[in-house]
Amino acid sequence: MPRSNTEKYADMLRKQGLKVTPQRLELISLLTRLKEPMSAHEIKAKWKQGDIDTVTLYRALDALVDAGIVQRVDLQHGHTDYELLVPGEHHHHLVCTDCGTIEDFVGCPGKNMEKLALKSSSQFVSLREHSLEFFGTCKTCAV
Repeated sequence: MPRSNTEKYADMLRKQGLKVTPQRLELISLLTRLKEPMSAHEIKAKWKQGDIDTVTLYRALDALVDAGIVQRVDLQHGHTDYELLVPGEHHHHLVCTDCGTIEDFVGCPGKNMEKLALKSSSQFVSLREHSLEFFGTCKTCAV
């Protein structure tokens, strides 16, 4: 019998040592449905199970980020955006600075860049992650 998404999300939380709460389950479900990274304010506006307290939302987001389930993304909108991490998938973003269109960029030149950064560093011996976003103009805005 196929497992429900809720069971999968609960297992994901338990595997990372997190308590399974209705808020965390709803947050993972919501992030799974999103097409692009969103701010906490935008996530709160899309919340389906009644209202969620802003502090509770930020605590849930922080716990999921610390557990490696969610990542923070800086798309230079003046706030932090969040997106669900998909195991085995690593991507970056192309962002239109005119209209805000966001497109995922799959493939990562970052590993070579990490090696280069470490080689040129006098103070670092290892890196655990990187963030790489591209900013420019989309085809629609270029017309």
